[in-house]
Amino acid sequence: MPRFEIVAHLTCELDCATAEDAAALVRSQVLAETGKEVDVVHLAVWRHDPPPAASLLPAPLRQQLREFFVALERCASDTEQAFRERVAAILSNPAHGVNDSTRG
Repeated sequence: MPRFEIVAHLTCELDCATAEDAAALVRSQVLAETGKEVDVVHLAVWRHDPPPAASLLPAPLRQQLREFFVALERCASDTEQAFRERVAAILSNPAHGVNDSTRG
């Protein structure tokens, strides 16, 4: 079974008193929901107060995160398109995908 590395940046309302409680909730409920073993490589949780309170992240870093996820989405889309084109080429010419050393 393939193993996936997942990067997420999200905000949500949780009924928690502290960031530590929110992190525990995410670990126990959201990640455990998969029914699989999940290795949490990094998990950062902090209280995101509504405006006019400032985010803990500096504005340039927030912009970098936005740009990172846009680039990540574009890269995933490009990779998916290349994969689909390769599969279509293989299906249109089955011998193309067979290695010469495996042919009889």
